Amino acid sequence: MVTVNSEDYYELLGVSRDASEKDIKSAYKKAARKYHPDNTETGSEETFKKLGEAYDVLKDSQKKTIYDKYGKDGLKGMGGGAYGGGFNGAGFEDLSDVFSSFFGGGFGAGGGRARSRARQGHDHSVDIRLDFIDAIKEHKKKIRLNPLKSCKACGGKGAEKDTDIVTCSTCRGAGQVSTVQNTILGQIRQATTCPSCNGTGSEIKNPCKPCKGKGLKREDQEVEVTIPAGVYDGATMRLAGMGDAGSHGGPSGDIYLQIHVGKHKNFEREGANVFSQINIGFADAALGTEVDVSTLRGTEKLKVKAGTQAGEVINLKKLGFPMINRPSNNGDHFVKINVVTPNNLTGKEKDLLQELQKLRQGKDTQV
Repeated sequence: MVTVNSEDYYELLGVSRDASEKDIKSAYKKAARKYHPDNTETGSEETFKKLGEAYDVLKDSQKKTIYDKYGKDGLKGMGGGAYGGGFNGAGFEDLSDVFSSFFGGGFGAGGGRARSRARQGHDHSVDIRLDFIDAIKEHKKKIRLNPLKSCKACGGKGAEKDTDIVTCSTCRGAGQVSTVQNTILGQIRQATTCPSCNGTGSEIKNPCKPCKGKGLKREDQEVEVTIPAGVYDGATMRLAGMGDAGSHGGPSGDIYLQIHVGKHKNFEREGANVFSQINIGFADAALGTEVDVSTLRGTEKLKVKAGTQAGEVINLKKLGFPMINRPSNNGDHFVKINVVTPNNLTGKEKDLLQELQKLRQGKDTQV
């Protein structure tokens, strides 16, 4: 887990001291994407630089060894000595895929312009709740969304006018700045994302007021979605392209509907099948009977054959839930029979049972 306030490089990246080079790189990629300044949700320039500083040291076996022995002091060969999120020239090829997710192409050791690359917008989830029996049929639900959309005022540019977008004065359009530091390992050239333009190579003189120069603005929306018959608790539905707008022309994210189906006091469900229980007297079980049982579709007649034993299950075919992938087909409803032994017998009832006991003469007793 990343600890952004920590000064320890391992804690910053959320890795152990014996983490492999692969694990360190993977942890950095994940954290860098989250805290990159272009990330409108969680971006932080300060944290991004600290992560880069930590990775620059831990990915290099020589610097890592020095850091493990002497800490940051061992890496200081000049004034401040902070790495500031930079990466030495020898390691650029390691991170080309990381930077390509931020800017359109990797950074080379000799420098080069960092171009912003199209990135997909963030996904969001919405909870949908249904009663147990409601899941038997299709439902139309209206949901409210608040995704980031391209700002209508500036067309997503972030500037009042096109002429307000100019070449960054700090990096002169390169998207990165570089410095040379003298360390105990020799001179190390470091390239860092330009703090003025966040790597875009341009800056805005007059930011768009509605979106504050972001190019994206949240919009309230109400949409109607269709929940299919037979949907089950825990199901997820994807609404493609209805999440946050992407940046630099990237595709929009998605909305995921998380379906929550409530429980029922009398019914249980497994897939498309439904299960319930019914109590009958032992006389009805012995002689057979017909009783009313509740199902998803109302009351149905259940025929109990003579000689039914306690625990037997009767199948009411096609009275379960629609199969979500084949809505024309239904599951079944299984009814378990519980045989109830009577108590508080009247005198006449007791006499009749004693007579039955004599007649049966232990025929029903099994050892």
